[in-house]
Amino acid sequence: MSRSASIGPSSSVITPRIVPTVLAPGLRPWHSLGIGLAASAVVLLALGSGGTSLPGLVVLAIVAIAGSVALIATAPQVVLVIGAALISLPVVGHVPPFEAVFLLFTLLAVLRMLETRAVWALRLDRLEVANLAFLAWAAFSGLWCSQRAGFVFGVHRLTVGVVSLWIGLRLVRLVRREWFEVGLLTMAASLTAVTFARRMSYGLSEKQLMSNRAMATDLGWGTSNFIATLLLLLSPPLLEIGLHSRQRILRFIAWPTLGFIALLQVLIASRAATALFVIAMLVQLGWGRIRHGWAMLVGAAAALGGLLLSPIGEGLLARFTNLRELASMVVRLWYFREAWRRTIDNLPWGIGLGEGVTYPDNLQNIDPHNYWLALSSELGVPGVVLWVLVLVLLHRRLARMASLSGWDAIGRALLVSFWVSQLHSLVEPTFQGTHYQHIYFLLMGGYIGYAMRAGGSPPPNLDLPVPPESGAGDAPR
Repeated sequence: MSRSASIGPSSSVITPRIVPTVLAPGLRPWHSLGIGLAASAVVLLALGSGGTSLPGLVVLAIVAIAGSVALIATAPQVVLVIGAALISLPVVGHVPPFEAVFLLFTLLAVLRMLETRAVWALRLDRLEVANLAFLAWAAFSGLWCSQRAGFVFGVHRLTVGVVSLWIGLRLVRLVRREWFEVGLLTMAASLTAVTFARRMSYGLSEKQLMSNRAMATDLGWGTSNFIATLLLLLSPPLLEIGLHSRQRILRFIAWPTLGFIALLQVLIASRAATALFVIAMLVQLGWGRIRHGWAMLVGAAAALGGLLLSPIGEGLLARFTNLRELASMVVRLWYFREAWRRTIDNLPWGIGLGEGVTYPDNLQNIDPHNYWLALSSELGVPGVVLWVLVLVLLHRRLARMASLSGWDAIGRALLVSFWVSQLHSLVEPTFQGTHYQHIYFLLMGGYIGYAMRAGGSPPPNLDLPVPPESGAGDAPR
């Protein structure tokens, strides 16, 4: 493999010790069975003494914690998928359930790194350093913030992105790539299933649902446009999984998942997300070196066209033709103008992270629906420069992946996700959401880590055991 083919900084390759498990190499399947039987016995005893009594509840809590730790120790990939499945659940006590599971997964991974004396803290990738610098500047802006709640939420949101990128680059040392992709499919399936169920629970006609789009898809932490945004981000890599995955079961799951995503994009009728979804799918099919690619491209265009012209697509078409619906575009232009005024009035440092919602001007309590204007108004020139640096480094990695033999297809898919995410951030709140930060950086960091490992230029060496199918010689798809 030539040096130009690698997608990361050069580093010496240390051959890892192959072990049957990752976070707890000493445990074997029969150990897990024993733990499960013991836990079952304890639960039965607790229920026998009164499961709703205080002693019974304490015992059940202990068993739940011990069982969770045992599960994570013996099967970290299962916990990763569980966290992905929880992406659509409502926030509990200001903490999304998926975030709690992901944090536990991360903490146990760190403990394992400390146990093996891995020098992970000294081997940060340049992309991570840039992202950390962006977070540091955002945290520093708290010195002139007047609303602490917005600032804390903003720091939390950016920290989720930093941690997701950090663990994403190191997933190659923790789980097989197939399990990472199962997690992506699970995220998409969870979002589509819960959103469909939410819409159907109202018992309204399609016209009534279209006039109450936000209410019909309110998951507690996001409504129609934001859900469409998350599904848009996931769609290009899911299409790549459906086309080229070595695992037949993943290909089998990917296609109906994409079909339901396409249907949901049309039903919830988020103009920008739906338009970009169609463009992304067609570009990816036309760009890739896919066998019978043009036939698939024509078929996809025909299917999407038929869906738009059917009764199901009437609501979406109305969003582009109805004067009342088009008025929201004009309103966005007003948002942009006021956000630009806010930026100019507070040069060069900005008003501070999270201050935009409460700032006393014409845009008070309103998101500008443009991440660059939200960023420039809150974090000023330094924030914009650091964010540009993050994006430049990320894009360079993806472009190099797209030129790496065997990884070119997923590299192109991620480039499509990168560009549609940037275009979408111009008209909708995207990176302003915690869920988006998590999915975006875990998606990008995960694939970059796997590709760097296979390309002979590994991510920061953690001296962790690599699963048997994820070694340095793993053949890409």
